Amino acid sequence: MKKRCSSSRARHSRGVSLIEILVGLAIALIAALIIFQVFAASGERVRTTTSGSDAQVAGTLALYQVERDIRLAGLGFGMVPAAGVEGGVTGCAVAAYNSTLATPAIPNVVLTPVQIIHNATTPGAPDQIVVMYGDSAYFVTSRAFNGSTATSKMLVRRDAFHLGDIVLVTNNGTSAATGVCALVEITGNTNIDGVTVDHVPSANYTSFYGGARTASMNAADTTVATAGLAYNLGPTPSRNVWQVTPAGAASANMLVWSNTLRSDTLVRVTDGIVNLQAEYGVDTSVTTPPAGTVSSWTSVAPADWTKVLALRFAVLARSQQYEKTAVTTVAPTWANGAHSFAMFNVDGTTDSTPGDANDWRHYRYRVYESTVPLRNMIWGAAP
Repeated sequence: MKKRCSSSRARHSRGVSLIEILVGLAIALIAALIIFQVFAASGERVRTTTSGSDAQVAGTLALYQVERDIRLAGLGFGMVPAAGVEGGVTGCAVAAYNSTLATPAIPNVVLTPVQIIHNATTPGAPDQIVVMYGDSAYFVTSRAFNGSTATSKMLVRRDAFHLGDIVLVTNNGTSAATGVCALVEITGNTNIDGVTVDHVPSANYTSFYGGARTASMNAADTTVATAGLAYNLGPTPSRNVWQVTPAGAASANMLVWSNTLRSDTLVRVTDGIVNLQAEYGVDTSVTTPPAGTVSSWTSVAPADWTKVLALRFAVLARSQQYEKTAVTTVAPTWANGAHSFAMFNVDGTTDSTPGDANDWRHYRYRVYESTVPLRNMIWGAAP
């Protein structure tokens, strides 16, 4: 009996066999593999969601900032007559100057509330949107002047024109081709006639808005007509250029802007914007007065700016997350599907469908668009 008890205890305490250990390890490895796959899939979803949220934030911010700027377009000079109308000067080249800039003579300033500049070398590449407006809190209509020198203007009345104001002066030309426009900075208003204001280059004066200043926006060779109209744009008018930095650059795919009347510096708004497209909304009616409704959308600047009632634009935001499979097989559209964005590789080169991290199809996109009425032209333009 004692031997049987000893044998029974030995059999029950012999331990785990090698086969059982291997089976346990196999089960553990399978479980670990499943867990890691779940974590990997979850991580990809998290990155996709996060990058999609980033694109949404970027697109929303870009849309808000550009739309907000366009709503101000034409403030201070909405009464400028259109080209082709008696006294018309809208669209003429503006002689603009700022001695504090690297290039004091500011090029390509055109007297329009908004201007779309297309990429001439790469069709479908991002447009530039140029928005021009003033910020005068005292005067938003025109004042005639009947006498002019290179450094002064004799206004009919000079009330509401203050030291430090930037004034747009135009002649009485009959078209944009013959119109003469210039921006001048008021440096003096103490002439005894009570109507003349001065715009002397580099003059030292005390601004109405506070502080001693040295005039920077008066060119030495300002050429304007002897009679015309003056529009007060306030102390800090804007000519904001909105654009997308090109792919492949050190700071690629950023929405940036710059007030070219005041600064050479590009201001960063947001990342992740790969395209910007815009069109003019034009009233093509031939009735008098015009119908006052947009009847055509065009990317070509019209000859008569009183016909331009709105601007519509769209920004294309791209997520930063590369997807293993192509998730965008058709180019995104804008203008209610009327136009498709031209799609380029991530590095900005022409689409070659390589199926790697440079292929635009392996990223997610969001389109944000808006139509903005040019209220300062609708309310104030002539005739």
